[in-house]
Formats: sequence, C-alpha cells, structure tokens
Amino acid sequence: MQLDECARDKFIWRWTASGEYSTSSAYRVQYFGSVKSELKPLIWKPWAPQKCKFFAWLVIKNRVWTSDRLATRGWPRNEVCPLCRRDPEMAHHLLAGCRYTKHVWTLIAAWIAWPQLSPAQWPATESAEDWWRLMATLNGVPKKGIQSLLLLVNWEVWKERNARTFARKEIPPLVLFQKIKEEARSWGLAGLSILQPYWTLCDPFLGVQSFFFHLFPYLKPLRALGRSF
Repeated sequence: MQLDECARDKFIWRWTASGEYSTSSAYRVQYFGSVKSELKPLIWKPWAPQKCKFFAWLVIKNRVWTSDRLATRGWPRNEVCPLCRRDPEMAHHLLAGCRYTKHVWTLIAAWIAWPQLSPAQWPATESAEDWWRLMATLNGVPKKGIQSLLLLVNWEVWKERNARTFARKEIPPLVLFQKIKEEARSWGLAGLSILQPYWTLCDPFLGVQSFFFHLFPYLKPLRALGRSF
C-alpha cells in the first residue's frame, strides 16, 4: 500500500459497497453472527398474550419446574403427575402423555371439528418440543389457528397443574374445556379472529349470545318507544 501525502483522508464504511455510511447497514451489522431462532413462527409470531409465549419457550427449552427437574436440584416435589396421578411428571408427559390432558384435547378436537387434534391421531414423540412442532404443523389444520390454540390450551393445562399442586384445587377435564372455550372467546374479542367461526358453528349457545349481543343496540330504541305509549 502506498500513501499519498497530498491526498485528503476520508472515512470508508466497510459494510456497504459504496463505502458510504447508512443507518440501515449499521442496523444489519448489529445482527452479524447472531443465530436465527426457529421458534419465531412456532411461539413468538402467533397471536397470544406474552405470558403464554414465555411459558411455551420455557416448555420447549425444558425449563419449567416439573418434578423431574426439581429432582435434579434435590428440591421437595411430588413424583407423580398431579393431573393423572399415575405417571411421573415431566413436561412432555404433562402436555402430550397425560390422560387428563388427552381428554381435554379430545373434547377440543370434537368442538372445532379438527379430528387431527385428537390424541388418537398423534404419533409418538420424544420431547415436549417434538410434540409441539408436530401439533403446529398438522396437515389440514390452519397454522395460525393451531399455533394460537396450542399456546392457549397448554397454558390452561399448566395453570390447572399449579392449582392442584399449590392450592389443592382441581376441576375435571370437561370444566377445563369450558374454561378454554371462554378464554378463546376472550382472545377473539382481543384480536384473534381465526377461531371466531368455531364459536358459533360448534357452540349454538355462544351463537345465540353473539346474535343478541349484536341485536341489542337496535332493540334499545324500540324499548324506549314502547314506554312512550
């Protein structure tokens, strides 16, 4: 390299072909060497509250405090799954192997008429992550719908597990299924539209509720008019 003492010094930005600085290139530089996460379309992108997404991340990374992980720390624990009271508690068992959870999924599959969600159709999996990925990519099931539904159902199952473990309160699968339906309706009102058709098609009572909810504003003037006579 030969230096020209008469030439003026200038800055060259190595991250663009022209050598000129740009904010977009500076932004891209920040991510050089980063690893692209495969979990974005699985848990971070679907519509759901952040607490459900964070819980899903913990499950997939095997960081939830189930009995098998408590045992590695020597902490007090109940060896048996609090939902089925039969098998050892692990994240994979809690979400995919427990008979209580399978009963809930059977009810859900019948409710929204997606037979692929029935546990009878599930192939064997080795981990909670394998099972989650399998469920999120089922053929014939809308991806946006099942990805949000997975976040909802697994979160409600975990809450039921905690209620039994810490509060000594429990509900049967059918009641938990009703809670999931009500929570799905709340999610829909908050922005999740993919499951809205299933409330009215598969639950006539909710369909009647929705009908009168939308009709009510038009009935109020008629009621006022009737009182004026």
